[in-house]
Amino acid sequence: MPDTFDSRNRPHLSIDLFRETSAYKFPPRNLGRKPRRNDHAAHAATLLQQLDSSLGNLPSPGTDLRLSIQGLKPGTVVEVTTATPPENSRVKAVRVPATLEFPTQDVVVLRSQRNENRTESALLFIPDEARTFLKRRISAYGEDHGDDRPDVERFEVIEAIRKIAVETLFTGGVDLNVPDQFWWELWIREPGVSARQLADAARSANIEVHADRLIFPETTVLFFHASAAVLAAFAETVPGAVTEIRRATGTIEPFLERGATGIGQHDWVEELAGRVTGPVEGAPVVCVLDTGVAAAHPLLAPGLHGAWAYDAAWGVDDHYANGGHGTPIAGLVLYGDLDPLMNDARDVRLTHGAESMKLLPPRGFPPTQPPSYGVVTQGAVGAVEAERPDALRSFCLASSTTDFSPSRPSTWSGALDQIASGSMPGDESGIPAAQRPKRLIVVSTGNVAGGMQEDVLPSQPIEDPSQSWNALTIGGFTRKEQAPTPPPVMHPAVPANHRSPYSRGTCLLPEDLTPIKPEVLFEAGNMVADAAGFCGWDPAVSLLSTGADVVTEPLVPFWATSAATAMAGNFAGRLQAAHPDLWPETHRALTVDSARWPEPIRKKFIGTGAHWKTGTKTEKQQKLREFGYGVPDIERAMLSAQNDATLVAQAEIQPYTTGNDGRGGVFNEMHFYDLPWPRAALEALENEVVSMKITLSYFIEPNLTGKAATRPETYRSFGLRFAMKKRNESDARFRSRITASQANPGSEVDEEASYWLLGPKAIQAGSLHCDLWRGLAIELAGHDSIAVYPVGGWWKSHVGQRRITDKARYALVISLSAPGHNVDLYSEIETLVDAKEAEVALTVTGGAGLRGG
Repeated sequence: MPDTFDSRNRPHLSIDLFRETSAYKFPPRNLGRKPRRNDHAAHAATLLQQLDSSLGNLPSPGTDLRLSIQGLKPGTVVEVTTATPPENSRVKAVRVPATLEFPTQDVVVLRSQRNENRTESALLFIPDEARTFLKRRISAYGEDHGDDRPDVERFEVIEAIRKIAVETLFTGGVDLNVPDQFWWELWIREPGVSARQLADAARSANIEVHADRLIFPETTVLFFHASAAVLAAFAETVPGAVTEIRRATGTIEPFLERGATGIGQHDWVEELAGRVTGPVEGAPVVCVLDTGVAAAHPLLAPGLHGAWAYDAAWGVDDHYANGGHGTPIAGLVLYGDLDPLMNDARDVRLTHGAESMKLLPPRGFPPTQPPSYGVVTQGAVGAVEAERPDALRSFCLASSTTDFSPSRPSTWSGALDQIASGSMPGDESGIPAAQRPKRLIVVSTGNVAGGMQEDVLPSQPIEDPSQSWNALTIGGFTRKEQAPTPPPVMHPAVPANHRSPYSRGTCLLPEDLTPIKPEVLFEAGNMVADAAGFCGWDPAVSLLSTGADVVTEPLVPFWATSAATAMAGNFAGRLQAAHPDLWPETHRALTVDSARWPEPIRKKFIGTGAHWKTGTKTEKQQKLREFGYGVPDIERAMLSAQNDATLVAQAEIQPYTTGNDGRGGVFNEMHFYDLPWPRAALEALENEVVSMKITLSYFIEPNLTGKAATRPETYRSFGLRFAMKKRNESDARFRSRITASQANPGSEVDEEASYWLLGPKAIQAGSLHCDLWRGLAIELAGHDSIAVYPVGGWWKSHVGQRRITDKARYALVISLSAPGHNVDLYSEIETLVDAKEAEVALTVTGGAGLRGG
């Protein structure tokens, strides 16, 4: 039989041998700037008056109620706000300058936020001893120095300085008159301030302080149990120590408003169980962090490799009512949707196993203390790995909370970022950063509840902790549109192959400060709507999975992004089984690379011929923030085809090094890939439409501070970007352009910009960056090189952490697709890979399904 060009029967190709490391020097910036003001003297006078008013008089001896804490200077916290941008300006916001701080004087920004009028505000701590210094600097800014005005970049954009009320420290608002006691998160500025001494001081004030804490490079999160008023009074005695106060996470019981409908077909279960063979010894596992599991279920027993609870007193069984929650997730993780398997007669061999770690306490048990799911999730992960330390595993988390805004990192999302990057307590142990254990985590966007269609169907913001940079955030789509049998007459809320009504996104979040989430969509089921337009769940448009009540209801309907995340867990397990030697960062990249939009969604992106649909890059990013990069295809993630080839690189990189002065950090190196490119095949296709997808994936170590909300570079340990060589561009010009693009982010030749979905101006937060090129084959033939280069992060800027010379690692995936064409892109690339291997006289064996070294 002749080859079918789109048959997936070829291993992906490694391009590691094509990598060249080059020294990277950040170019000098063009310092020419247009002044924002022509009244600097008056502006300085206004700032001085506002500063005096905000600071007030120093306390007289014997009346100072501020506590003495190691590392904390006596001082005052004020709020600074930037000027509004000009009316016609396209700038997203006037940012609080990073240079506003004077670290040697301990004048530091505690927290910053983006305002609706495109200004930013920050809480600025000013020690008593620095008052004169700061006033002197503002005065000098207002004096006439000709063209060399000092500190203009610091003060020119500042519009107002105000005194703050203690309530400002609370995130999300607070009523100090409520006498009830709650658990609170206090974000302590450490290592500058001693969190231990501050906790001791709070205990001396009769405030309960929990022994558990979360530790980030520059923040220690303590948990206090007190009323808001008591907590506020304590915070006033330690100004500058606390960057923000948040209510500790309350309940995260999963959305599962289930009716009485059950399936309970024991014969189906027995018949399928008889066709199941468990995974091979040493197969990867997916650990479900949820409500426990019915371990005796006949369909789960062959693949369940362990069940535990965060608190042993809870037991390991699934305590959730109406069929359970952890048990249906485990069923979907092992099998996917059971519906097609029940209607099949073929044998089923599991490629991977499942584990269960009960994260949520059963009814009747007190909430975990403190009620912080950052602490609990890290503890649960550590406990699982202690039980089975050598297992290759990923983690599945299908719970969320609305307690915190997803527009900024939380302690829970930050804890997930630590888990993924191998930087949670216990991971470090003197191991270099690039070699610490990395973990793939799939997490749900959170769910939209039922209601009227006009309220349910528009995209709504994701829920905490799905804003995690390193986690793979899962949204939902649906192919299910079979309406239930009337009466009453119901119809699907959305047609097949559309975004599921349950799914959330990031359309309403600031695109320059938050990652594109969700990255991918999996089946989440549909809703049904009645004649009045009310939407709700129904078993007819849900998935089928294993139920916790094995005796009376072993099969249950399951739906929403919990189901989608479980389906993503199934995908991750199968992909890790096919490529056990690849990194978690690479598994994440391959998942996103394999994703395609179903046809109704695809039409929102792609116009006629070779062109993307008309619209601005911002509008296209808004669509991505609703639909992600599409629905992953497991066959595409595992294998290439002749007309659809995937190239994979895995590499360590040292982004920064110590500068010549021996003190500060500077950029260190970048990677160039002279790609094995199917130029002849592409030129032969000439004016046929082809596409290319590039995905760069890495895991950052989070630095959870109050500034992370508006300054992503202070949250990430390091950052990377990619740039592609242009058609007919020389190697020398390409390399020099990468440097130029750093001097002017987003610079690109206009005539080539339209081929990219997003283009280089779409710099977003996050640790996964993906873009798609679509155009004529003859145009793509010349794009045969790519560079990976560093951008800023706290390893570079926060010298006191002593991480400047740390190494990081990344995965780069490039796929070339000519769907529907009888063209062999793969063989031309493979020939070049073979020649490179011969040239270096080296063969490196990759993971299963990966060629080259």
